[in-house]
Amino acid sequence: MSNKTKKTKRRNSKTGLSYFWSEGIHNIFLNGFMSFAAVSIILACLLITGSMALISYNIDLNIENLQADSEIMLYIDENFTSSEARALEQDLLKIDNVKTVEFQSKEASLEDLRDQLGEDDDILDGYNADNNFMRDGYRITLDDLAKADQTEEELKKVAGVAKVVVNEDTMDMLVRAQRVFRIVSVTLVAALGAISIFIISNTVKLAMLARREEIAIEKMVGATNWFIRWPFVIEGMLLGLVAGGLASLAEWGVYEKLLKTVTGAIPAFTMAEFHEFGWMLVAIFLGSGVIIGVGGSILSMRRFLDV
Repeated sequence: MSNKTKKTKRRNSKTGLSYFWSEGIHNIFLNGFMSFAAVSIILACLLITGSMALISYNIDLNIENLQADSEIMLYIDENFTSSEARALEQDLLKIDNVKTVEFQSKEASLEDLRDQLGEDDDILDGYNADNNFMRDGYRITLDDLAKADQTEEELKKVAGVAKVVVNEDTMDMLVRAQRVFRIVSVTLVAALGAISIFIISNTVKLAMLARREEIAIEKMVGATNWFIRWPFVIEGMLLGLVAGGLASLAEWGVYEKLLKTVTGAIPAFTMAEFHEFGWMLVAIFLGSGVIIGVGGSILSMRRFLDV
């Protein structure tokens, strides 16, 4: 009996988990360069996709804040009395995407205008409750800023509505940015995930080809397919875990730098602190690394070797 056959029998007599783990770790060092390449690729993929996802997440937060602060100003026909204007509230609330409506009398509107003018409010001298050019109106907030245009058209159809004022510039900019980053994030996740699985599968393929004679002997002495597969699955899982852990640390540093740069350059743009989602991000990165690693291993074994 050859030494390799004796070695295989001794391995088969070991406790299963101990053997699988020792062989999986051995495979990583046996193919050191490819293992390093696999970890580097997965790390880069997770870092890029994670950064894009976090940028999209912060844009969503700012849109929510803008949505809470942004209002559509609606003015009522001047021929409507104050009581008739107030009676329109229920009609406005029935419109899709309208979140809240708040009546603002013409007197309150005049006072708001005085406050906005500040030291120049003397140009409004002579205007009072009996001589008021302002109109009754409503302050309206929306559920979804992306539908502001459609909601504006619906509001204009309500009988008694004279004018609808929407400040769309900032809304449109953030909504467009949100859509772009979502599309880019999804595309990157799919593309870079496929690249990572490809690298992992080739790493495992090299390890299996290097041990093809030993695997053949294991089959001859009765080793099952999964007995042979498990070390390679563990190899892929460990590579994915290492990459996920390193990506989490790298993302932390990148995000902190990005937070200081963006908030310093654009004070109005708020960003969540890393500690608010840090543990969730670590869990996602580790989980994604494991899925990519194990997925690449299984794909390689099914495609390249009949074991």
